[in-house]
Amino acid sequence: MSELIWITRTQPQAEATAARVRERGFETLVDPLLAVENLTPAIDAARYDHIIATSINGLSSFTTQHVSRHQSVWAVGDATADAARQAGFTRVHSAAGDAKDLIALLRAIGPEGPILYLRPEIPAQDLMRALSSLDITPAIYYRTVGRDAPEARVRLNDITHVLLHSPRAAEACAPYLTASEATVICISEATAQRLREHLNFTGNLPSAGLNIEVAASPDEEALLARL
Repeated sequence: MSELIWITRTQPQAEATAARVRERGFETLVDPLLAVENLTPAIDAARYDHIIATSINGLSSFTTQHVSRHQSVWAVGDATADAARQAGFTRVHSAAGDAKDLIALLRAIGPEGPILYLRPEIPAQDLMRALSSLDITPAIYYRTVGRDAPEARVRLNDITHVLLHSPRAAEACAPYLTASEATVICISEATAQRLREHLNFTGNLPSAGLNIEVAASPDEEALLARL
């Protein structure tokens, strides 16, 4: 049986991931478990010297609403940093990791001036408490909502690998895995932990054949290296 990789992340990033997976010779199934809804906070973006971007989704929402690009961008990882450069920002810093790495970077550098945090409606980690010494204004720029994955549901027996890019996706994926013998590759230990919790807490006990793996580092290159 050929290997079928289920891409669960939100669009449009899902298609980019699928293309990278196909380049490695695998068949892909793109059926996201989450969808992104942009929000429009009442913010004067031009008054901020810095931006904290914990995802491409928040950055994309910001750039579609505001023309200012003078800010320094503090990005959680290289993909978000690259998206910031492509959007026209010239001062971009990457934590090259996850939220904990971004917090460590901001604590170490301590940027001066007002900072705008492009927050999701439900953040995975409390950056405000961790960075209380900085002048940060949080603004909710997007939310992620669950969606059914009908194509994946039909082909569950054919899926050999599942890619999970976030704890929210892991939570949404748990009900699909009760009888699965697939290998689930998580981008971080936090994502894997969320999956384990919801497999147990919701009564969705996994089959003995389910295999949960974690990428060596919290980025897509490491995630795909587990295939």
